[in-house]
Amino acid sequence: MSAATVPVAADSTGAAADGGVDIAIVGAGPCGLAAAIAAKRAGLAAIVFDRSCVVSGIAGYPTYMTFFSTAERLSIGGVPFVVAGEKPTRRDALAYYRAVVDHFDLQVRQYEAVERVERLERAGSEAGGSARGAPPTETMPLARSARAIDLPRSGARFRIHSRTRAGAEQVTSAGAVVIATGYFGVPNRLGVPGENLPHVSHEYREGHFAFRRRAVVVGGGNSAVDAALDMQRSGAHVTLVHFGPTFDRNIKPWLLPDVTNRVADGSLGARWDSRVREITPTEVVLGTPRGDERIPADHVFLLVGYLPETTLLADLGVRISPETGIPEHDRATMETSQPGVFIAGVIASGYDANKTFIENGRFHGDLIADAVLAASR
Repeated sequence: MSAATVPVAADSTGAAADGGVDIAIVGAGPCGLAAAIAAKRAGLAAIVFDRSCVVSGIAGYPTYMTFFSTAERLSIGGVPFVVAGEKPTRRDALAYYRAVVDHFDLQVRQYEAVERVERLERAGSEAGGSARGAPPTETMPLARSARAIDLPRSGARFRIHSRTRAGAEQVTSAGAVVIATGYFGVPNRLGVPGENLPHVSHEYREGHFAFRRRAVVVGGGNSAVDAALDMQRSGAHVTLVHFGPTFDRNIKPWLLPDVTNRVADGSLGARWDSRVREITPTEVVLGTPRGDERIPADHVFLLVGYLPETTLLADLGVRISPETGIPEHDRATMETSQPGVFIAGVIASGYDANKTFIENGRFHGDLIADAVLAASR
């Protein structure tokens, strides 16, 4: 264990009673868990917080979803991910990541939201010049040495203020903080009247609930196509609405022929080059190339993506590009413009979530653990 470690007193759930850790990780998705595994292997004490359950982003996927990636590319910590089929399903992944948490005995505080991260003091030294003295508008990735931070012998550099689902306030000290809050924190909003009506959702579970009912799906990516096909197979009357002239380019190859054929034979409706103007309790009003159109709708799914959740980073003073949404960071260490604050996973891609997946984000934890170890020597 490093000299920066504050001993941890853990209860039977793996939660630290009041002690500190070398690394506090916010987000228990696959990349956050991979960072905790890397820390543990490096002899660093780590704890993971999540406002929901372990891998809550995957838990929120459609019930019968199949991954695009192979199981091997979704594996973390060197633990084999074995499935019977060619591609893992949502259910396969949930079982796998639960097993990984148990295998490494990771300390994960589920249903405990981090509300604030408090810096106890500035770093003793900030390596390189990018983080110190840079203009406030600087947003290019940092180029610093591998020595990321100087941890004081007392260990505590940050206090993590969190709250349990029962409302209890918790405070945990840490030498470094990793923000791995994933992709599903803040849904993109259309900003149209009726978006908050009870039959409107930014998430999708399964098609059974729309059996013999009229559903409108807004979006042209994989989430929208998955939802539209699932509901159509479940007996719903579905119309897909997209602002583009056709489906997005990254549609899963086994989905594209299916959805194209369903649109061609009329079993799935589609409105291209169209935008939602208003949602009423019974209709969706569209602006189309042919003028306004009103489509009856009992269910409306706005599956148009998410924004990265960067509030904690911004509050800590991390510079975030207004153009790309990417937090300023050193790609060799994943340390941000604030010493001791790291990022892991899809949050490193900003608004373009297609640049970082589990496949490459799972390796961020190794870079972070190496940097924290180097700083504590």
